[in-house]
Amino acid sequence: MLLIKKIKEKKELSGIPDNIVKEVLDKVLKSYPSGLSKKDEKLVIKESRSLLRNYVGRFKAKSSASIIKMVEKGRINEALMLHASTRERMPFYDKLRKMIKDMRPGRILDIGCGLNPLAVAEKTFFYYASDIDENNLAVVKKFFDMHSIQGEIFIADMRKERNFPEADLCLILKVFDIVKMPHKEVESLLACLKCRAFIMSFPTITLSGKQMKNKRRIWFEIILNKLGMKFEIISSSNELFYISHSGRPKEDSGPGRN
Repeated sequence: MLLIKKIKEKKELSGIPDNIVKEVLDKVLKSYPSGLSKKDEKLVIKESRSLLRNYVGRFKAKSSASIIKMVEKGRINEALMLHASTRERMPFYDKLRKMIKDMRPGRILDIGCGLNPLAVAEKTFFYYASDIDENNLAVVKKFFDMHSIQGEIFIADMRKERNFPEADLCLILKVFDIVKMPHKEVESLLACLKCRAFIMSFPTITLSGKQMKNKRRIWFEIILNKLGMKFEIISSSNELFYISHSGRPKEDSGPGRN
């Protein structure tokens, strides 16, 4: 459809699969009469893009090809600085890597990974990188190939996907807020994940850079308690981390999907 093509002309949206763009577009079109005028068409495109940006986060307008070139030249930190989530997490990555290392995972599942694997993926574990944006995954694949990291990348819409691979550790970093996931869907997702431990996070600053008044997500803590997932909270300057154990130990920590 021509409208889908026009919506994806924005670089930051070009990696979203057509079926997801169509889903958002169809919702927007319900508010407009059939036979769009030129003015309405522009409004539909604008509204659709606005909604789709919730899926990909705050990404600078760089093509995946440009970011891949940075990765090829070893400019990893520069690439990480292009994405708001990884940029804001830069001062905390040393501690996050140590937390992951102490858990000694054989397999990691990173849902809504963005460029996060560039900062934490290592040869010592198998890495499942899942995202809704093909451009992010193309960069991650290049990084994996260059550094001989065992892993698998795949597109998944976390709002609907309930067949994620098993892993020792699951990372879901600042994604729930980005995709504006309803609380019931968050609970449904966590309940289906076959992972021994979780590191999940939420932002503690607003888009304008101001500190949030209510940093803890009480609704999220209620879900964790309901699912029997004990947790502890760790804070950075701009992010709140929930470290949780599901009580579902893994018998096999070998690479690859089960």
